[in-house]
Amino acid sequence: MRKKIKSIVPKVRLRASVKKEQVKQTIGQTPGLLVYTGYQKTDFTETEVFSFDKEEFEESRTTSFETSIDKFDKDRVNWVNIIGLHDTKLVSKVGQKFELHPLLLEDVLNVEQRPKSEDFDSHIFFTIKMFHQQTEQGIEYEHVSFVLGKNYVLSFQEKQKDIFNLLRERLRNSFGKLRTRQADYLFYRFIDTIVDNYYPVLESFAEKIELLEEEVMKGPTTNTLHKLQNIRKELILLRKSVLPLRESISMLIKSESKLLRKETERYLMDVYDHTIHVIESLDTYRDLLGGVMDLYMNSVSNRMNEVMKVLTIMSSIFIPLTFIAGIYGMNFENIPELSYKWGYPMVWLAMVIIAILLLLMFRRKNWL
Repeated sequence: MRKKIKSIVPKVRLRASVKKEQVKQTIGQTPGLLVYTGYQKTDFTETEVFSFDKEEFEESRTTSFETSIDKFDKDRVNWVNIIGLHDTKLVSKVGQKFELHPLLLEDVLNVEQRPKSEDFDSHIFFTIKMFHQQTEQGIEYEHVSFVLGKNYVLSFQEKQKDIFNLLRERLRNSFGKLRTRQADYLFYRFIDTIVDNYYPVLESFAEKIELLEEEVMKGPTTNTLHKLQNIRKELILLRKSVLPLRESISMLIKSESKLLRKETERYLMDVYDHTIHVIESLDTYRDLLGGVMDLYMNSVSNRMNEVMKVLTIMSSIFIPLTFIAGIYGMNFENIPELSYKWGYPMVWLAMVIIAILLLLMFRRKNWL
């Protein structure tokens, strides 16, 4: 286990240092400079294009943006999914193709960007954090951005893994309302899917906190404290990602853009309610974790008090015995008891009786 930890720590530090260097590159630069602020990757990029209406459906997924974008049909609804934000040239090509503002592209590449929505007249920009199920290393998440246009939705993902497979299947099989609605409904479904996926993550927090509470009650260790601190950090991260989301969705609902229909705004109201519920749940779990932390501190304090009580009792027993031994250990010639035949056993007997009497007194006072 120690070898595994030693091999992981340098990698984590290296990734963090690389990420800091990427963030530093944006300081003092021209606004709209395309710099990816996430971890440097060498993975290949992919472009997915889904073009559909009620009767027809086409799908393409290749490593070439030019090849995939050929499936784009202005007369149908299109979903263009860009996988791999580390390729800034690809993001720049998408921006030129759809005439996206440089500041919008800058927010797409800034993985530290808080959730936000912005109306650019011809399109609406929305960015959010997509959380996956928790793993042994903690929460797995990524920075995701969406652009809603007249007949298209652009999505930008850091990783190939996502939570949209169910939407893909619904599009392929023409199941539900996706193939019969406009682009704004697809845009809503992406946001709704991400927010709904927060709930399994929250449930995993509830299970972890409950297990930690039982562990603290049985007997906490240093490892227990590390677990508490890790969950606390994850809750802070999740709350920082969800709290601004409430304002972002509210701005979408209040938007007067023609790209969002009234019917879709009603659906967004439901997402807004879910976001409020997630925030309230996070506050509840934060309070519960604070209670477990207090319980841990009290438990450790009680254990320390028990140890100190035992040591104090042992010291109280040996203080008079040490006093007797100290007296008869003095180097004086005229100590009468030293010449007694039964002096040595009598001292031992007195010391044992004193120890027994002290133990009985402690037991009577319920100190033992």
